[in-house]
Amino acid sequence: MNQDLTRSDVMSDPLISQLREADQIGNAAFAQLLESAARRQTSLMMDKLNQERADAFYRRLDIVCSKHKKS
Repeated sequence: MNQDLTRSDVMSDPLISQLREADQIGNAAFAQLLESAARRQTSLMMDKLNQERADAFYRRLDIVCSKHKKS
């Protein structure tokens, strides 16, 4: 598979439904788990993006300051 499943795909997938039923996990609990995992993943990705942006900013700032010091 070349792409991730959407939450809708996961909720309607027959194999996943069988596994949930075998583990006695209801639709609502599983949907809540997926939502929680999505929020956590989004938060981690945003933290990473913000850190990358800050790092890039400070690298550029160092370059500019270095050029001014040489002048």
